[in-house]
Amino acid sequence: MTPYAVLLAGYLGLLAGALILEGLARVNRGPLSPVATVLNTALATRPGRWLVWAAWVWVGFHFLAR
Repeated sequence: MTPYAVLLAGYLGLLAGALILEGLARVNRGPLSPVATVLNTALATRPGRWLVWAAWVWVGFHFLAR
């Protein structure tokens, strides 16, 4: 297996895990919250907006920039 295939499989595993957690959060009203609720709560405060912005910049520089 090539390193590219391992990396791709890892990212696909992370995506699948995130989708499963989101599905469980929407079906059950347990301790998990959907992503939209978490973002709405975070964006309600100034430090939360800064943290969301910093996370977006980090993702942009590490995964979206070429």
